[in-house]
Amino acid sequence: MNSLVSRRKEVTKILTGFRLHPDIKSLATEAALQENRSFSNYLENLIRKDLEERNLLPARKPKK
Repeated sequence: MNSLVSRRKEVTKILTGFRLHPDIKSLATEAALQENRSFSNYLENLIRKDLEERNLLPARKPKK
C-alpha cells in the first residue's frame, strides 16, 4: 500500500448542503479546476485557511 495513503487519518466527513449564487458557484468551480481540486475540496481548503488565519484552528504542519 502507498505510504501516503496509509498515513491519512480516518475521518468521517459530514455532508453539508447550502445555497450559493450560481455565478459564485461557477467561478469557484473554475478556481477549483485551476488548482486541480474538486469543488468540495476547494471549499474545504478555503474554510480551513480562514480558520487558521483567525487562529481558530491550529496551522497544519508543512509537508516534508
